[in-house]
Amino acid sequence: MKSRWVTHHGVPIFIADFSHRGSNVDEIAAECQAIRQELSGRPAHSVRSVSYVEGTLANEDIIHELLELVKVTNQYIEKRAVVGVSGYRRYLLYAFSKVVGELKFNVFDTLEEALDWLASPKGA
Repeated sequence: MKSRWVTHHGVPIFIADFSHRGSNVDEIAAECQAIRQELSGRPAHSVRSVSYVEGTLANEDIIHELLELVKVTNQYIEKRAVVGVSGYRRYLLYAFSKVVGELKFNVFDTLEEALDWLASPKGA
């Protein structure tokens, strides 16, 4: 599992690391399963998380895996950021969030910006 916990400015943050996987659905599926296991049992709305997707392409199978992951893990997320999408992919991400429904997030250009935002007070 590439995903991991980090502490940023004293705040634990989970990095859901889907980076540099191209269109390898098997790797994405395995990462999704590991993330489900890692977050299961966490208190509701207690996890601050960044999804790092740079270098990974979204095809139908990968989108399906991510949809299934969000259905399970959304209950644990307090704040969510996304890093690694730009241009038209950013618009596709917003369209994806509309399909999923209760998916709120902020998009950042760098992991450092995302971590700073996630470590800030909840309302910020």
